[in-house]
Amino acid sequence: MKFFHLSYLIFIVSCCLVGCQTGTTQKKTFTITPDTTSVLKNPAMGWTMYSEGWELYPYFQNNFDRINVDSFWEEMDAVGAPDVSNILYIRAIWTAFEPEEGKYAWESDPNFIKLVEGAQKRKLKLAFRIFHDSRDMVQQATPEYVFEAGASFKKVIGKTGELKTPYYDDPVFQEKFDRFLTAFAKKFDNPDLVDFIDAYGLGRWGEGHGVLLKNKENYHQVVDWITTSYAERFQKILPVLNVSFADYKYTNPLAFDRYQFLPRRDGLGSFWFSKQDQEILNSLFPQNAFIGEACYWLTSPTGDTLKNRSFEQDKQYHFKSFKSTFPAALNDALNFHSNTMDLRVPLECKYWIEELPDLVQKFITHGGYRFYPSQLSVTQNGNTLTIAHQWNNLGVGILPNKHPNWNQKYQVAFALFNEAGSLKKKWISKKAEPSDWLKDIPGKYSETFNLSDVPENTYQLAVAIVDTSSDDQPGIQLAVDQKRLNDKGWVQIGMLPINQKNKKE
Repeated sequence: MKFFHLSYLIFIVSCCLVGCQTGTTQKKTFTITPDTTSVLKNPAMGWTMYSEGWELYPYFQNNFDRINVDSFWEEMDAVGAPDVSNILYIRAIWTAFEPEEGKYAWESDPNFIKLVEGAQKRKLKLAFRIFHDSRDMVQQATPEYVFEAGASFKKVIGKTGELKTPYYDDPVFQEKFDRFLTAFAKKFDNPDLVDFIDAYGLGRWGEGHGVLLKNKENYHQVVDWITTSYAERFQKILPVLNVSFADYKYTNPLAFDRYQFLPRRDGLGSFWFSKQDQEILNSLFPQNAFIGEACYWLTSPTGDTLKNRSFEQDKQYHFKSFKSTFPAALNDALNFHSNTMDLRVPLECKYWIEELPDLVQKFITHGGYRFYPSQLSVTQNGNTLTIAHQWNNLGVGILPNKHPNWNQKYQVAFALFNEAGSLKKKWISKKAEPSDWLKDIPGKYSETFNLSDVPENTYQLAVAIVDTSSDDQPGIQLAVDQKRLNDKGWVQIGMLPINQKNKKE
């Protein structure tokens, strides 16, 4: 697949020397041309592969030959989906994570363990949604032990017969899910492993539709409980919540305002993505990064269903098959500043990559955030080094650096490396904030650093966006030629002599 190969990328660094004749002031300017094609493996952005839980449900394992974890990875690898993706999103029912009380999938289910290990092997971050509603499911979504403990429920019709769905305002249900969530967070509130978690999961498919309550007056309490439960337990990874105009009067104050949840929205490229939902997303940008997802049209996990009745409801696009929906979904993702987009399940990944490679590349180039330092001007004057730096974002999205769980941990840093490649000096910018960089609005800064403890030598000047929570190591891959990265991940800008004659005695 040509669109993610690095070998044909172009990176141009031009360097001009200005005013060095003064004897006390030396200035160099570096202009950088961006890489617009490579897949950047950065947090909370990019194409997203999905496990819809099928690989974890006994029903599918028993009734379909090709729906299991081994086949999942074989099919994904066959089309190169992991090469263009950043995230594996596991969306499954609570029962798949805890079939019996205290029996957790990450400890006891070989299929779940294999799914997670497969993502780690392919350098994919994880994301999760856990939901509890059995409608349209092939097995009961909430573990039976919850009902045995006394949680009230409603009998619903699933795809395999009568199942139970809990009332969300039931105290037993809430107590049991809180206990599970505590265990889940202990394992997965880890930004090295997980990008985000859907911190809601109410209603059908966890999308907030058809929330079952014993008392409708308890809606506020339920939203308050579920968002607080996630927010208190997940304090390192990003919490997200599905935007829906139907319950926004609750989720806006309780989730987006109070806890700064990131908005996500499914249904992109469909008539279900309403004007009201679009207005909500516009109102939340650019303060909140957007996690986007296309509408899911398939009615079978193993094939294209041309007689999808949902198309009959659509008076806007007049789709004829699921394949014709993809360009509309991508347009919505880019127009509404999405950080992510779904390649989804193996069948859809195959179609995207083999038949729409230009659109796959389009989101790689324009989706999410894509940073590069377009210009650096470096001036040595005595014992000081002044660096003027400009940063551009080629993507439509943002880096959610100001979210409390990240606490502005990603920061611009400059470094000097000697000829042997050893780091001799490092400075963290006190002015640049990467989450402020928007498409077509560059960030411009100038700041001065002390050279008094830097010996005379010629150094490689390097720049990075480092993770200050992880020993100031480079944490965000920049859109520059990967050949310019040293073995520590710093982008090498150019050679910079630090001369004793330019330093004040």
